[in-house]
Amino acid sequence: MNIQELRQLTPKKLWKALADARRALAVKRFHMKTGQDQKTSDVKTLRKEVARILTLLKAQENTQK
Repeated sequence: MNIQELRQLTPKKLWKALADARRALAVKRFHMKTGQDQKTSDVKTLRKEVARILTLLKAQENTQK
């Protein structure tokens, strides 16, 4: 998901997207360790997606205060 799509989501959907991204990252890391996948750039992409979601959640939290 790109940043524009993430900004349109509600906080509840952002938390769901965060859980999904973290799960996908864990699966990707497992596949890398077991040799089932060789595309290492996906790990970097997923880590950045998790960071984007966390940044948006923190920004929304700060604006509510």
